[in-house]
Amino acid sequence: MARPSCIRIAIHAWLLLLLLASVAVAKDVTNFCKCTCGQNSTVIELTRFALSHLPHASKPIDVDTLMPNVCMNCTRLLCGIAEPQLCDGAAVDEEIVPLCFQRDSLQDEIIVVGFLMLVAGLLVWTAVRGRVMPVVNRTLEQNGYRALE
Repeated sequence: MARPSCIRIAIHAWLLLLLLASVAVAKDVTNFCKCTCGQNSTVIELTRFALSHLPHASKPIDVDTLMPNVCMNCTRLLCGIAEPQLCDGAAVDEEIVPLCFQRDSLQDEIIVVGFLMLVAGLLVWTAVRGRVMPVVNRTLEQNGYRALE
């Protein structure tokens, strides 16, 4: 029969497997384009849906012509089309400063998901420990091991 340390190792391995599985199915990070002109700024979500449904756009954006590298789409031209009133009459190429950024990184998501899984695992262990440990101790004693108290 397995020793208690083997049980702990199995539990840790199971938690690590769950953590890796959650990372594998994690969603892609969302990129944004911050357009700044003087004191005015606006943030544009760089997804196909968001770019095709811009509320203040001066003309529709053809999402089929977007570049595969999402941040390459964050240009002065995009800022000028998406928010024509941003600079109120200034030339598009002179004063608008585009900046591409990510709101959520994969590292942050891994840390949060790992913490939540750890807490959930501890809660489950607390709930079942009273029922599992007597069975484990009884089985170990039947096989010649003695439980530490």
